[in-house]
Amino acid sequence: MPFETILYETEGPIASLTLAREHRLNAIDRQMIAELEEATDAFEADADTRVLVVTGAGRAFSAGADIKERAENAGDLSVQRTSSRISPLFRRLERMDKISVAAVNGPAFGGGCELALACDLRIASTAASFSLPEAKLGILPGAGGTQRLPRLIGPGRAKEMMLLGTTVTAEQALAWGLVNRTVEPNALAGEAQRMAERLVAMAPRSLALVKQAVNVALDAGIDVGLDYEQRCSEVVAVLEDRREGYRAFVEKREPHFTGR
Repeated sequence: MPFETILYETEGPIASLTLAREHRLNAIDRQMIAELEEATDAFEADADTRVLVVTGAGRAFSAGADIKERAENAGDLSVQRTSSRISPLFRRLERMDKISVAAVNGPAFGGGCELALACDLRIASTAASFSLPEAKLGILPGAGGTQRLPRLIGPGRAKEMMLLGTTVTAEQALAWGLVNRTVEPNALAGEAQRMAERLVAMAPRSLALVKQAVNVALDAGIDVGLDYEQRCSEVVAVLEDRREGYRAFVEKREPHFTGR
């Protein structure tokens, strides 16, 4: 699929999406938003792909919104228009049944950090860093940062990052729970691939329901979340994948899941 600002490729059940405006530290401009929407459409519609790995080209994951482009169009409500497109896009990534892994190879600032936050899992290179510095520009994180970051690291730390524009190292991000693990830069791609392979070996309906149950808990509170969890358990109980998982455990072999 030909794009100019991103690379989108699939290999079996694993898709990869690389932000590819290396000369601008993968800053998110209008064209990239349109191409991200198209790639997300393709990923969501492709029944053969189940896991998406998101990373950046060069030394950055993403510097966030292309402020130069916005400054050149300061009178056209570009902030509102951009947020009105990119926030729903990240929400789709967060809510879809498929799993996403952010492989954060370098700075993830502003919208780049918010993209990583919208993914289900985050692996960071030790060269990575995270920041939501929008307040320094007279704006605020408008693609989910104010909502997702406190849920991951707590309101105090989240406010520190957003009110002061504090940059967090990969080591701090791991300690705070912003990322799941850190690896050396040359090991990042391999670690992301191994995680994706582990995910595609799992029962797809189970993964989707686990993800949705967690989302419901975060969105609606524990009582609603527990009720939804029980309903999900009733769904998986009658699936062939559940029976295959049990058989494989008893027979001491790897399960072969089909999504049924």
